[in-house]
This record gives sequence, C-alpha cells and structure tokens, in this order.
Amino acid sequence: MSNTINVNYMSGMISQYSKTVSKKSSVDSKAAMSDAIEKASAEKTAKSEETAAVKTISKGELSDAEKLEQFKKEVWKEIDSMPWNRGINTSIQITDSAFERMMNDEDFKDRMFDYLNRASRSGRSPITSSLLWIDENGVKGYAYLDEDAGKLAFSAHSKDKDSFYVKKAKQQEVNDAYEKTRVRRQEQKEYREKKYQASQYLKDVLAHQDEVARLFEEKYNTSGVI
Repeated sequence: MSNTINVNYMSGMISQYSKTVSKKSSVDSKAAMSDAIEKASAEKTAKSEETAAVKTISKGELSDAEKLEQFKKEVWKEIDSMPWNRGINTSIQITDSAFERMMNDEDFKDRMFDYLNRASRSGRSPITSSLLWIDENGVKGYAYLDEDAGKLAFSAHSKDKDSFYVKKAKQQEVNDAYEKTRVRRQEQKEYREKKYQASQYLKDVLAHQDEVARLFEEKYNTSGVI
C-alpha cells in the first residue's frame, strides 16, 4: 500500500466542500431575506388596515349596529345622571325599536327623556319600586307601595330581555326613607288632631255663645223687657 498522499486530490475535495457550504449559505440567506420581506409586508398591510379603520371611525362611517350601540351608551349616561331616589328600586326596559325611533325622531326622544326626568324626580316614599317600559309607541310606568310585591315585580322586570337600566335600592336608604315617612305621617296625624281640636273648640265656643244669647233672650222676653 502506498503511503503517498495525493495533494491535488485533497485540494479538489476541499474546494468542492467550500463551494457546497457557500451555496448552502447563500440559499439560507435568500430564504431568511424572503421571510423578512414577507413579514414586513404583512405588518405593513395590517397597519394600513388599522389606519383605514381609524379613519373610517373618525369620519363617522359606522355600521347601523355600531351606531345603535353608541346611542345606547349615550342614553344610559343621560338616564344615570337623573336624580333617581336611592331608596327606591328602579328598573327601565327599552326595546331596540324604541332606541331606533329615538335615534331618528328627535321629538320622540325628547318626550321620552322628559318623562324619565319627571319620573326620577317624583319617585318618593312610600313608593318602594318604580318600573318603566318604553317601546316605539311610547312609555308607561307603574309604582309599588307594598314592599314585598314591589320586590317581586322589580326582580322580574329587571331580568327581562329588554332590561336597560337597573338601580337597586340600598337598604340604608330604604330604612332612612321609611323613617322619614313614619315621622312625616306622625306629624300629619298630630296636625290633623290639633286642627280637629281647634275646630271643636270653636264649635263649643259658638254653641256656648248661642246658648247664652238664647237664655238671655228668654229671660228678658219673659219679664216683658224689650
């Protein structure tokens, strides 16, 4: 066996290996560059779509469903700003058809808000629960004086599919309202009793005067003195 190393053969092998490695590196580099370009293009497209969406919203180009939801939020804020009595359970149902009419009929919306505003100011003890319904035809309401009946009605009304605004009474507020009502009723009772007593006293005085006059008249008429 020959111990002689063929230098030319080894040089050729090294050169071929170098070309193979160089070719593979070039392919990998091109693939990485292609991936980077594709990723950058996707990001640019996404950013363009986002920008277009922002421009669309800023121009007010919303879908009907988005406009309705935005309008509902505005109505909720308006109702929540009204002076509802915290001692009364309040539940308001508003149908989508009512919202749509309010969006397109300014007069109808004003009338509904006016009713709600007046309802929020008039809700006072001994009312325990106030329920309101609004549809495309208008509004109607019902108030409960009985606490147990009011709670049952409020629970069912506030869980309805058209339930829009719910404000549950705080127990402390309920207690305070009850106490104020009790004191007011007691004061009214005492006032009526005093008024009745004063009226009776006046009647007694007048009756006494009439009796004195009658006796005086009888006495002097009997004696012949005119």
